[in-house]
Amino acid sequence: MAVEAPKPRKISIPLVVAIVVILILGGALGWALLQLGTPAQPLVTYPIGLAIAVSGPAYQSDGPIRRDAAQLAIDQMNTQLQAAGSPIRFQGVPEDTQGTTAGAQQAFTLLRAAGVQVVVGPLSTGEATGILTFINTNHIVAISPSSTGVTAAIPNDFLFRAPPTDIPQAKALSQLVSELGYTKVAIIYRLDDYGRGFEQLFEQRFETVYGGQTLNVSYDPSATDLATEVGQLSGDVQALGVGPNTAVLVVAFEVDGIEIFNEARLDTSLSSVRWFGSESMRRSAFLNRTARPQVVDFVRSANLTGFFASPSLNPVSMAFEQAYTAKYPSRDPKKSPYSYYAYDSAMLAMMAVLAAGKYDGDAIKAMVPFVAQTYMGASGHKAMDANGDAIAADYVAWHVALNAMSVEYFAEFARWRFATETLEFYP
Repeated sequence: MAVEAPKPRKISIPLVVAIVVILILGGALGWALLQLGTPAQPLVTYPIGLAIAVSGPAYQSDGPIRRDAAQLAIDQMNTQLQAAGSPIRFQGVPEDTQGTTAGAQQAFTLLRAAGVQVVVGPLSTGEATGILTFINTNHIVAISPSSTGVTAAIPNDFLFRAPPTDIPQAKALSQLVSELGYTKVAIIYRLDDYGRGFEQLFEQRFETVYGGQTLNVSYDPSATDLATEVGQLSGDVQALGVGPNTAVLVVAFEVDGIEIFNEARLDTSLSSVRWFGSESMRRSAFLNRTARPQVVDFVRSANLTGFFASPSLNPVSMAFEQAYTAKYPSRDPKKSPYSYYAYDSAMLAMMAVLAAGKYDGDAIKAMVPFVAQTYMGASGHKAMDANGDAIAADYVAWHVALNAMSVEYFAEFARWRFATETLEFYP
């Protein structure tokens, strides 16, 4: 008798679905129980020192704008770290240096006592050179957003600088002065690391490359009355010859610049020639008609002109401007161009900490050039040279002009290309 083969069993679809659901739910439950048993990582907050002058004669107008730019970077980084689920946070620790060497030294002493290992600041070259020994001894990284003097260009120290040195700026300005037809320049400059350094760079370039003639007078940056020095400047202009080929170059900061302009506007010779300025002269304080209308009238009639290291407009700078004005509606970052550099300095400081994997001055120092090499910030590319200074930047020429609303502003009219050392005037 034939034996009937067994029939294959039918698979129960509902049973399979039920088993899969049970496995999924069981896995999810197990994962949830595991998470309940694993303590959350505690938040770790690293301080970022902000040794930025917000008072004193040099930076009382510009300083707060730069400080807020650095804090904006910290706030944005914290938002991203939180979104990524990172336990790391950063906290800005501000200390007002008042724009002086003594103030910078005190600020860094306080920051060291607070356990700070990396600082945004100080702002000036005088301050930077004044804290070099301290930061090198204590292994504290300082990233200056605005020091450009060549005296602080030292290899293998703990000071880094977001802008280039004054060397390319001196090249650009001497070329512009020459191309505009000026052959004689009377110079007045603050007798500190920045002022003396820039005056020497410009003078050497203007005389040796372009065959120009210069006379100069220096002044004590702490002096409040510069009538004597401005009188000497007037004598230099007369000695060179008041005329269409003679100009003045002023290398000053805020309060001393205002004092020089106030004295110069009363002098016939100084009011009869064109004035040029270092990048430090692009300050909103000189265009504050409410506070000092006569100074504004003078810098406009003198056609005050200079350069500033400015990147071409890029998505990072545009995003920075939008974020800044949203967070600080009463302030305009464009009134302090170095605010872009302050933002980038804070970003570099935090990126170096994250790349180092620990909060340690030596480790952070090792990583700053590494992260800067590929960082494109609001102020442009931040690749650094052997001295820890930004290598390159194009420079935009500006002069005081009237806008459509008859309000004075810094109008840009040319660009000096770092790569080719050529000057391009806008159409």
